[in-house]
Amino acid sequence: MVRIPDAMSLVRRVLGSALFVFGGSGLVFVSMFVGPSFWYFPCSCALVLIGLLWLWRPSLAAALSLGPLVAVAGLFRYASGMWLGVLAASLLAAILLIAAAIRKMKGWRVPLAASLVFLGVAFATDRLFTNQSAIRTYQMHVALDGRVPWGEVGPEWQDGSAPIVVYRRMGSDYCYDAFHSQELHDRLAPARERTITVEYNVFSDFGRVRSYNVRSVDGLLLANGQHVVRDIEVFGGQILGDKTASTSTNTCF
Repeated sequence: MVRIPDAMSLVRRVLGSALFVFGGSGLVFVSMFVGPSFWYFPCSCALVLIGLLWLWRPSLAAALSLGPLVAVAGLFRYASGMWLGVLAASLLAAILLIAAAIRKMKGWRVPLAASLVFLGVAFATDRLFTNQSAIRTYQMHVALDGRVPWGEVGPEWQDGSAPIVVYRRMGSDYCYDAFHSQELHDRLAPARERTITVEYNVFSDFGRVRSYNVRSVDGLLLANGQHVVRDIEVFGGQILGDKTASTSTNTCF
């Protein structure tokens, strides 16, 4: 015999499903484009699936949702203003719905444990495989006047000075970075006829390079990880063998 839920239970199912599906979908979007860490993404996706489960088994969905909701609580440190209020109200509503759905469930410990294990795996994956940083060192040539083997690197800076270019050969291509800094110019002035050491901070996710910055040039520290030590204008890229410029420099590392 199929048990028909009463009106209050039906309301809780619909509200719970709507809150988790729409709230989770919003968090999926945020975690994909502006999320501070990877582990928010799988937890947000889990909330959407749990929202669908609310329509069928609200008590089971309630127990499974506790782990991913811990990740939602972790977003408080990044929210402010109106979004902080929206996040707090949504989390409070979710807790009230969970408390109402889970109170009559006898076997809630197993799904709760499963949700916490899922949270732990997502967090561990984030820490072990994403936002990894490494320092890579290269011997590179210097061009203080912006003139390099493939032509001139431009445009000039607003003060009319030419960019300082460090570059290296990679097969038939070149990888380079150009700077605007009088301090760096003075330091590299004696280096016209020799190579210098350039260090890069390279950031990767799951073994794939995501971004980089220049750590140091000839011993002059520019960035310590993500922290900028000297605010120097810089741009870089890759020149392919046919002298076509590429804005993607990931293949340089």
